[in-house]
Order: sequence, then C-alpha cells, then structure tokens
Amino acid sequence: MPTYTSAPKPRSHSQYNQFAQCGEAYRLARVEKRPSDPAGWFIQGTAVHSGVEAYERSGRSISPAAVVAHYHQKWEEELAAGLTVQSDTNRWMTGGFKSGTKDLADRRDLGEHQVLDYVTYAEQSGETIWTTPDGQLAIELEFTIQLGQVPMRGYIDQVVQTPYGLSVRDIKTGTKKQSSALQLALYRRAIWEQYQVDITWGDYFMCARKGRSPKPGGPTDPIDLTTIDQHWLERQYAAMDAAERNGVYLANPGDHCATCGVWKHCKAKGN
Repeated sequence: MPTYTSAPKPRSHSQYNQFAQCGEAYRLARVEKRPSDPAGWFIQGTAVHSGVEAYERSGRSISPAAVVAHYHQKWEEELAAGLTVQSDTNRWMTGGFKSGTKDLADRRDLGEHQVLDYVTYAEQSGETIWTTPDGQLAIELEFTIQLGQVPMRGYIDQVVQTPYGLSVRDIKTGTKKQSSALQLALYRRAIWEQYQVDITWGDYFMCARKGRSPKPGGPTDPIDLTTIDQHWLERQYAAMDAAERNGVYLANPGDHCATCGVWKHCKAKGN
C-alpha cells in the first residue's frame, strides 16, 4: 500500500486530468506503476511538439526541411522507446480497427504534415511568440507555483502575441474537442504568479487534419479566462490532491477505456 502524507503533493494538470477521467487508471499507472501499452498518438504528439519548438526557438529562421528533420528525429527516439515496451507494433493501441503498424505509418505522415502546416500558419498569421520579462521565449515555458495549498508545476506550450493581446496556447495534435479551459486558466495563473503579467485570453491550437475531411491547423476562438473564478480553480486541484492522498480512486469505465494504456490490469474491465 502507498504511504500518504498530510501535506499536499506537487501536482500537474496532466495528473488532474487523468485522475478526473478515471481514478483507477491513475492508480494503476501512477501509484502501482503498471506498464502502459504504447500508442502512435503519444509519439505523434511528442514529435510534433518537438518540431514546433525547434522552429520557434530558432526565431522561425530554420527551413521547413529542418523542422521536419527535428520532427523525425524525435519520432524515431520515441518509437525506439515504445518498442522496448512492446516490440510487436500490431499489438500497440490504436483506439480503432487499424493495425498498430498501419496506425504508426499514418500518424508519422500526419505529424509531418502538421508541423509543415504549422510553419505555414505561423508565417501568415502575424502572431509572434511572447518574450517574458526575464528574457525567455515563451515556448515550452516551465513553471512551478503555489496554487492555494497545492504546489503546481508544468510546461506552457506557448504564450502568443495576437491581434487581441497575449494568449496562453496549448497545441493539440488530435481531433478531440476541448471541453474545458481549466488547463489554460492554470497557465494564466502561472504567468501571473511568475511575472505579474495578467493575460485575459487562451486558446487551443488544433493541428491540421488529413483524410476525408482535410482541414488546416489553427487556434480555436479565444477564450476569456477571466471568467474562471480563481477560488474555484484552487478548489479543483485541492480536491484532486486530497482525494489522491487519501486513496480515493474511483473507476470510471467508458469510451476512454479504448485509449487507456493500463486497461489490461483493470478489474473494472474484468482483468
């Protein structure tokens, strides 16, 4: 059994998100440390972020070919790590009816398309990456703050100077519509705590799609983050922290089980 402490633990939004979706998945993955099945969407997301980061950190000076090279380098690194967990790619998670091998090939091609599309968007949008008061380029911006009683840490994908002002931005490589701005509200709070800069807006950059319904990448409509109450924000993460420290892990079977890396260890699934 894990040992619980009386003091809040350092938390991240990804911890909160997994715990809120399914406490049992959180327990299996993060407490019992059960091995998680690899999936192509993890590699794609990491590799796209790496390509975008390289492009922005260069001051948008490197060529599209160089951006793609960064993308493929990270892809190969992540693929190699996944193969150490499961060497048969046909046994990787796909979330659908494709074989793992076909899913990886499709996602590798899609990810390359997404980074090239991002470069096109950045060149045409007129937006720029913000530079923090201490001189950092606000790309993969690390933060550690105290949110109420809970220590919070993480990385902000981007803070962007847009025509309507500064906006905190998270890059999404999947198609799932984001139902909450809680993550962006946390990032807004982090910018205030670290730099005393009050940002009103946030958005999600939804990367390009291919296939039957191709679509260029671009940000969602701006979200007014000032409408999210700060005390409520603190309570959300405090509630997650308190529940986890007291061993409250509720199983929540649903459609998300198809993309759960630890489902084979889950008693709610009969395992």
